[in-house]
Amino acid sequence: MLRELNIDYGPTPFRFFQNWFELEGFDAFVADTWQNITITESNTMNKLAKKLKMLKGHIRQWVKDKKDNATSLRKELKTKLAAIDTLIDKGVSSSTHLEDCDENSKNFHGIINKHRNNLAIRDTIIDEEWIEDPIAVKNEFLSHFQSRFEAPCTNRLVLDMVFPNILSPEQAQDLERVFVKEEIKEAVWDCGLDKSPGPDGFTFGFYRRFWNLIEGDVVEAVNHFFNNGFRHSGGNSSFIALIPKFQGAKMVKDYRPISLIGSLYKIITKLLANRLVTVIDGLVNEVQSAFIANRQILDGPFILNEIIHWCKAKKKQTLIFKVDFEKAFDSVRWDFLDDVLKNLGFGSRWRDWIQSCLNSSKGSILVNGSPTSEFQYFKGLKQGDPLSPFLFILVMESLHLSFQKVVNAGLYKGVVLDNSLQISHLFYADDVVFIGQWCDSNISTIIRVLDCFFQASGMRINLHKSKIMGIAVDNSLVTQAANSIGCLTLSLPFQYLGVNIGSHMSRIKSWDIVLNKVQGRLSKWKSKVLSVGGRLTLLKSVLGATPIYYMSMYKAPMYVINKLEAIRSHFFNGGDPNIRKMTFVKWENVLASKDKGGMGVSSFFALNRALIFKWIWRFHSQGFSLWSRVIKAIHGVDGKLGYHIKPSASSNWIDIVRTLPILLNKGIDLLGYIKKKVGNGEKTLFWYEPWKGDVSFNNLFPRLFALELDKKISVAGKMAQPSLITSFRRNPRSGTEASQMAMLTSLLEGICLPNMLDRWCWSLSGDEEFSVSSARILIDDKTLGTVGSKTHWCKYVPLKVNILSWRVKLNNLPTRLNLSRRGMDIQSILCPSCNLAVESTNHIFFSCPMMKDLYKSISRWWDVNLLNLSSYDDWWEWFSSLRLSSKLKLLMEGVFYITWWSVWNFRNKSIFGPFPSKARLFDDIVALSFTWCRSRSKLNFSKIDWLKNPLYISM
Repeated sequence: MLRELNIDYGPTPFRFFQNWFELEGFDAFVADTWQNITITESNTMNKLAKKLKMLKGHIRQWVKDKKDNATSLRKELKTKLAAIDTLIDKGVSSSTHLEDCDENSKNFHGIINKHRNNLAIRDTIIDEEWIEDPIAVKNEFLSHFQSRFEAPCTNRLVLDMVFPNILSPEQAQDLERVFVKEEIKEAVWDCGLDKSPGPDGFTFGFYRRFWNLIEGDVVEAVNHFFNNGFRHSGGNSSFIALIPKFQGAKMVKDYRPISLIGSLYKIITKLLANRLVTVIDGLVNEVQSAFIANRQILDGPFILNEIIHWCKAKKKQTLIFKVDFEKAFDSVRWDFLDDVLKNLGFGSRWRDWIQSCLNSSKGSILVNGSPTSEFQYFKGLKQGDPLSPFLFILVMESLHLSFQKVVNAGLYKGVVLDNSLQISHLFYADDVVFIGQWCDSNISTIIRVLDCFFQASGMRINLHKSKIMGIAVDNSLVTQAANSIGCLTLSLPFQYLGVNIGSHMSRIKSWDIVLNKVQGRLSKWKSKVLSVGGRLTLLKSVLGATPIYYMSMYKAPMYVINKLEAIRSHFFNGGDPNIRKMTFVKWENVLASKDKGGMGVSSFFALNRALIFKWIWRFHSQGFSLWSRVIKAIHGVDGKLGYHIKPSASSNWIDIVRTLPILLNKGIDLLGYIKKKVGNGEKTLFWYEPWKGDVSFNNLFPRLFALELDKKISVAGKMAQPSLITSFRRNPRSGTEASQMAMLTSLLEGICLPNMLDRWCWSLSGDEEFSVSSARILIDDKTLGTVGSKTHWCKYVPLKVNILSWRVKLNNLPTRLNLSRRGMDIQSILCPSCNLAVESTNHIFFSCPMMKDLYKSISRWWDVNLLNLSSYDDWWEWFSSLRLSSKLKLLMEGVFYITWWSVWNFRNKSIFGPFPSKARLFDDIVALSFTWCRSRSKLNFSKIDWLKNPLYISM
């Protein structure tokens, strides 16, 4: 039983809530208040802060008054909700209770409250003693974080190295240009809508809503920063939110700090980050794969996986050393950061901006929502600051350069893959892996370099969490090395960035983790108290996203995919996965796209194969990237895409390549959608890439390829030669060689290379850029097939109502006829409403006398001529022929869907009780359709207008 938090930890700060926008008169109140606030202040940053503070006080009072006025209504609603909850707990809830309102159900509230309860801090351990006093607990957190960010010692190593990649004077000057209105607005829109606010309490949903009102004040404040830096006292304050590293955290060190920064400071740092991101790619080496365009989080693990497999196959004695930095972001020295920026060519004004942002930093700790007193930062980069990740990787670039110097001097031996490529280290933010030959000198070199880096940057290696591993090395030697330097041993498989690396067993372990995560998610949801619409939403948004991280890296075995689909299927049908239950909806139909008549959930098979095919696309489109060059060095220039793979060959890349012929056998030629558009030909390989036609020249003209001396020659290089045979070792001879030479000459006749860059195109997308969704849809369409005509979802009714209409269309409801066909012994298969005909789907919803009476009532209500209907297809043909505006047609479609929903509920109550009133059925349909359609369409019409004739509602 969870213990509720009932101890007062102090006042909680103001926070803006999105639902205030829905309060009548709120927008006008904010506008009037803002325009009536007059502040005389030369410092426009202070001016904006003061106006926001005054507005905050007015909003507090206005919302309080609104709440006071609604007290009686709230009490009434609480009483009704309590009654509903009582019925639910007894298991006797009606269809108009939880099943109709799962969008805001007790189940969801329960999950949220449980999550809040788990995050609450009730006590902490100080000097091996339990402390529960709120003041003592808050003081302990304050003391801990204040000491973490205290001023570092003055003695340090000074950075003295030449950075090979620096900003040009033009780039440095461009970074310092004046911030214009459009750029400032873009930064505001980049900050999200409703993320947790900082000390000022305002979300960026507020900024967007009232941008026209506050734009002038914001622009003036930003320009003040441009001219003076951050010179606003208190404007760079932040809250530190505490995230427990594990459940049941009890000590201060068991919490991870996330900074919630103020809105003005966030706008400024977002502006700086947006500018920095345009130049950082040219400054940071390719061994860093985080936070940079065209590089991805999994590049490092992918490279490491391939190297480990290659070293194991070659029996190369290899060292893997995974470094853990102690509180990496929090430890960065600001003076060292300034040295790095200076050496990279950043101008003095830009560096002053960065230092003013850092030096003005203050923070307070949120303990159960209440802040401690404030303290000053003297080092570190705040996690939650948009600028911090980019500044951090610039700091890490200095470590890369330092280590590369050691490698170049021959003091460290990396893994040599070919004559042009040696891998010695990989970085992802604060995750660092060193790779090299196994020897004592390599290990000691790493330790010395990291110690020097600590003396300069303040970032200390945590040896107790760092790990060492040897490939093809005796375990005793690995243990001996670990003991000598004080780190842990690492064995295959191991985790890097949360992904298991190494052997086949590591992949199995990864999928076990995925299955457990999905099952863990389900354990928090009560599927039986959710409607089918709520279950569909959850399985698409949460269950569908849970395995993406692993599916982006590995080819999922079919047994894993089948298990994942079984989990989703059982959840969708509301059944216990351990109990066999009769279902009428084919899971393949749920997975199929809406264009093919399905529900558009999409299969895990298509998701996984599309995600891993992205590596194939990137192999083509980013052929000069580090990970792509690693693949070419290990597997050949074509990366085995010619499918010349030994049966015994094994690696992550090989698994991905092996999926291509399997998909091709299913009629899915993904490679065929990748086309090369040749420009100047400088980045296209003449022989290896299919740049002229669908087949590469090395496969089309193998005899000529054998004569070529420069097999990696580019198209530009080849076409610039006096003759196609210039780089041949001899002239082609008669026969096959002469025939192939004539074909090649004819094929290239009249070719003129334009002055533009070469690029790869994905023909399934309009913009010719690869997208996982386009590949996923193609795979689903080929493997799942067509269910029926295109699925129509009416946005004016709940999802569960749309799902019922879909089931009506496909005849997969548990009618008495369908139950008897499944072998179920039932007393009667006649319709319970009329007792005149067999209860089939067409009879219930179209032919039953009760249904015909309802259709007549709808015809009179809407003033339309509704013909006799005998099936869904008849209804759809009639409905499609109506000439109405799009909004009115959606309203009418919603009415029919709600009619079917009501009739199905009527049928179920007729069988299982309590027996419903047939006389009230049409009135209930009208009332329910008014409630649902009006709220979801956001059209402003009265119930009187709805009752008279919806066709005359003003759109």
